[in-house]
Amino acid sequence: MYKNSNAKEKSLGMDMKITESGNSSPRVSNCKGPEEPNLTEFPSEVLQRIFSFLPYSDLFSSSLVCRMFRDNASVPVLWKKFPIPADEITQDDGLARLLSVLKLPRFRTMQHLDLNRVFMAMAKKKKGGKKRPVFADHSPDDQSKFLEVLEIASKLPLTWLNLSYNDLPSVFVSSPQFLSRLILNIPHVELFATCRGQGASSDFIGNVLGNLTEASALHTVDLGGCDLDTLPIYLVTKLNYLTNVALEGAFMTKEQAKAFMVDMAKGSKIKKFDIGCELIVDKDTYSDVFENLDPELVATALNNLEHLIYNKLKDAKGDCCDFPPDLHLSRFLQEMGRNTKLKEVEMEENNFFHVAPEVVAKAFNNLEHLEMKPNPYNTSAQIVATLDLMAQKTRLKYVLFEYEDLSWLNPGLVARAVVQVEQVDMKCSLSRAHVNAILREIGAGSRLRRLNLSDNDVSKVPTHVREAAVKLLRREGGVVKLEQKGKKLYLKC
Repeated sequence: MYKNSNAKEKSLGMDMKITESGNSSPRVSNCKGPEEPNLTEFPSEVLQRIFSFLPYSDLFSSSLVCRMFRDNASVPVLWKKFPIPADEITQDDGLARLLSVLKLPRFRTMQHLDLNRVFMAMAKKKKGGKKRPVFADHSPDDQSKFLEVLEIASKLPLTWLNLSYNDLPSVFVSSPQFLSRLILNIPHVELFATCRGQGASSDFIGNVLGNLTEASALHTVDLGGCDLDTLPIYLVTKLNYLTNVALEGAFMTKEQAKAFMVDMAKGSKIKKFDIGCELIVDKDTYSDVFENLDPELVATALNNLEHLIYNKLKDAKGDCCDFPPDLHLSRFLQEMGRNTKLKEVEMEENNFFHVAPEVVAKAFNNLEHLEMKPNPYNTSAQIVATLDLMAQKTRLKYVLFEYEDLSWLNPGLVARAVVQVEQVDMKCSLSRAHVNAILREIGAGSRLRRLNLSDNDVSKVPTHVREAAVKLLRREGGVVKLEQKGKKLYLKC
């Protein structure tokens, strides 16, 4: 947090007086020194190229050296990805100050803009002491200034805009078509919790989806935490026109979810679907809306994606074996093992306990990207089955092992599995037997091209084994290097 405006402006590269015309006037001097040649003799193109490698704090410091440095360090192209802390500016100094910052010439080519929480709805207590967002009236002056902020954003070449937690329904009432055009003209827009709670309207989201076409720039949207249950079903299905969709914690009706999944199963443009750790909530039952749909439909639809994030049990308590079998998860994994377009899944928080090891093994080996992380809901039999099939036949191209200890696994099994994958990161503690087995297994028939053994010492492996493994890994452009630290030797990439 910035303790005062001066500290904040310095970190922003804005420790300067902003004139009415929007020009900045830092105190600078001529670049003249006793030694020649100096940097003032460099062409502007060269100086700007040098400045492009500096962090923003150093770039701002450079702009205070002299007029020439100021002119070259302030070109908009160098500031196009600067993370303006709009939320903090607004909290400390109000929307008027944020407007002044956004009008600075150096931000004319801004590509990423985070306006998260700059025009928030107020949270009020409901009966029972539970809090739920209630959209309150803002002053006409604040609403006018926020609208002006959005107008500035609409003129920037943005590729990413975060409008999460803002009171967009009130903006939609005053400027409905403007808000839709703004959102549809930016490739990636975050709208988390922009219409949720008493008094919130999802009309602006309906307007966006209603105007969404194949020609729209928008391809990624986050509608997590939004009440979508009042939208017409045909508009909800238009989410399938997008490439990346996040709906973590959104509210839907069963009918909306069914129509959405039916279209996804038939053929969706969605490649990445993020449900995160907060389920899509059934408006009527307050349960996971997908659990109220046919398991076959859900399995077919989700296997028609490329990347899925879906964790159901983040806050679950108790012994995993006491939970009832998850029929939807089991059917999904069966389909994934047989016929899937999925390349990566992030589902480590799910309860796999009741799923047969061979089903889990086939599903995970039918992906391209797998991260094996500690999960109390995985059984040792499932892990062994996955590695066993990996050693025989796998589609995997990348595997991350992030367990604390793999000493309980057979070294030969681990080695045979690892060498059948192109890229492997072993971010876990390995025994000397495991390290030795992996390097000995690397041979002419292995697919391995990139291996990272992290903090596992390879100095005890026979020199001829180690050198042969490194030579084979570097074959055909493979990436690997040895790092000596004291008496220990590490193999990394």
